[in-house]
Amino acid sequence: MPASEESDDEDFFIATGRTVKLPDAKDLRQTTNLKGARTTLTSWVGIRDNLHEPPAGRKRPALSATIRHALALCLQQQDEITSKKHLFHGTNDHWAALALKDTLPYLLGAVDDDHVRKQGELRRLREQLRAAERRLAEIAALRGDGTTKADALLAQARDAGLSSAVTSTWEDAVSALREVTKTPLASVDVKLPDGSEFSRLSTERAELLQTQRSIRADIDAARAFSKDEKGFSREAKEQKARLTTIGIFEGTAPGQACPLCAQEFPKEHAPPEVAALQAALTDVASRMESVARVEPHIENAISELEGRLQQVQQSLTRNRAQMEAVRTANAALSEAHGDAARKAHVLGRISLYLESMPDVPDTKDLESQAESLRAQCKRLEEELSDERVQEQLASIESRLSEKLTKWARALGLEHSASPMRLDLKKLTLVADTLDGAVPMSRIGSGENGVGFHLIAHLALHQWFVQRSRPVPHFIFFDQPSQVYFPADKDVDGSMGLVPDDDRHRVLQMFRLIFDAVEAVAPGLQVILIEHADLNEEWYRDAIVERWRGGKKLVPEDWKRADE
Repeated sequence: MPASEESDDEDFFIATGRTVKLPDAKDLRQTTNLKGARTTLTSWVGIRDNLHEPPAGRKRPALSATIRHALALCLQQQDEITSKKHLFHGTNDHWAALALKDTLPYLLGAVDDDHVRKQGELRRLREQLRAAERRLAEIAALRGDGTTKADALLAQARDAGLSSAVTSTWEDAVSALREVTKTPLASVDVKLPDGSEFSRLSTERAELLQTQRSIRADIDAARAFSKDEKGFSREAKEQKARLTTIGIFEGTAPGQACPLCAQEFPKEHAPPEVAALQAALTDVASRMESVARVEPHIENAISELEGRLQQVQQSLTRNRAQMEAVRTANAALSEAHGDAARKAHVLGRISLYLESMPDVPDTKDLESQAESLRAQCKRLEEELSDERVQEQLASIESRLSEKLTKWARALGLEHSASPMRLDLKKLTLVADTLDGAVPMSRIGSGENGVGFHLIAHLALHQWFVQRSRPVPHFIFFDQPSQVYFPADKDVDGSMGLVPDDDRHRVLQMFRLIFDAVEAVAPGLQVILIEHADLNEEWYRDAIVERWRGGKKLVPEDWKRADE
């Protein structure tokens, strides 16, 4: 038992067997938790793998039907069975109602038990189809959308003079292109008679330019040398002029006195002897004579180099004129080169195209496979489409409508003269009157509310039994007679204080329940918790227990939360 009414407990005790007796309190123990109990009960009731995927654009996640959704169709509490707003258990909660709407197509059989398998098969077939279509697209790209690319290349070959073939099929075009590739590249070259002269002139021009650069370098070096030589000559002349004054001392004895002031020099500051100065003068004069002899040779060399440079420049001018003459005179030269290049380009494109041909298989089998996959995908898409599901639901609603209308008339419910139907999108019961659809919420009194709940659930469960749908084959009604037999009229279950008309309606209501169960026996069980005790044999034979005189559903010896 939970510690309090507000707390939740995930301890579950499950016992299995052909016959299971009510256990004593001491025998209760946890055998599983909430998740395990839900999984076990879902399996027992026969709910197989299923998945509802909401329409595109809806943000709610995909949902699988479980025992929790199925039980919403099996339980009617005391305050639910009289409600005119909500037909099914727990659907006063928005999300519970939405979950029931999503799972009803499976529970009713509008979505078959193989739905998930078919969804998986559809995904697999779509993947195979995409792979086949990708391969076909690759082959089509190689072929160039059929014969277009091969024909275009063959047209280019004809325009370049490489072929004269005209074909009508892709295979013939490829064969013609293969013949084009057999043309040797050497035969494509155009022989130009003047090409050797132009080449010779080009080589000559390159050589003249090299010679011109070499002569200019020699001239620059010679001029630099001449400049250095002239600088040395100027310095030498100046030194010679200074030393020439030594001649004023000729014929005099050398001394250690200043010639201007007659003062004696100290030994450490004695000037050079006259003989040494005369020797230096002789050396400078000799070097100047050598430079004077070399200078004319340098100028001659520079002059000779400049003459050669002029000749080279003249040769370049003549060479340029000859090349322009050759280029102008032979205008076909560039055209011939362009034609050869174009032919080589076309041959290259054809070769590249044909190199891919060994990888291009016959597409007939692949196209046949793709067509078969498309047909299978289309069939499964139709079977799994929302339109198909809605059609099945509409068919089920139509099948149930006839029964609902007959039972509503048997109970004398309001608007029963009009056809009655279940609106599974809005989870309610509707009367289609001449003035339009009238939902259960707008129909009359509490008696009508109870009647609508009874006929809707009985009709649904007969369908579940007849179609072997995975919904527990029982309905729990809590005091359906309460609108006729309230607690203040309960005198030990006697109907003596109930008016005859109400007593007749209660009798009709229970008779309808019994007849509905008998029609699909032994597939359906209805569990009633009632105050009313009808004095009818068929009713008394169905009573399992009378919870009176201190006798209760939960035994007194069971452990309580406060113990």
